[in-house]
Amino acid sequence: MTQSPFKQSPVKRLTHATMEKYENVWFGIATAMSVLLAVAVFASFVSGTVPRLEGEGGAGHHLQGVVNGRVDPRNLAGTPFSKPGVVDNADGTQTVFVVARAFAFDPGTIRVKAGVPVTFHITSGDVLHGYYVEKTNINVSVIPGQVSSFTTTFKTPGPLNIVCDEYCGTGHHNMLNKIIVEAPQP
Repeated sequence: MTQSPFKQSPVKRLTHATMEKYENVWFGIATAMSVLLAVAVFASFVSGTVPRLEGEGGAGHHLQGVVNGRVDPRNLAGTPFSKPGVVDNADGTQTVFVVARAFAFDPGTIRVKAGVPVTFHITSGDVLHGYYVEKTNINVSVIPGQVSSFTTTFKTPGPLNIVCDEYCGTGHHNMLNKIIVEAPQP
């Protein structure tokens, strides 16, 4: 009888003591992670590194009439949303105010400059809408009364389509808009 060149060794079986050792190691890791999480949460509360959602201009807004990041969607008078559109700032940047209502965005067409930081402030006057700008990573949920803000810089001149990507009613498919990114003037 010939012996196989591949001698099989017996399979090692884990003993109860070995399993208990592994369980204790994992229990120690889980306990350490839980303690670190608790310390991080406590440190966040003590240091005040929580989102600013309180007071006039809260949530990063310094807009008149925006309190706690919200406006009254039934009464946009007295806020910058009473006149939606593009504002050229003194420092060369631009600010855009957009109001979404069933079934249109106001303003219908937005003209911004390429290479210039543009800050968008968007709110809804009625129901939940979406604000998706194709060919970019801009995708914002527009909640009634909530001001959604972001800053971006369009680098390439040309038109960009905007669509509502949250179903908002029977005229949802009409919520199209356009951003025209203009080349910088020499």
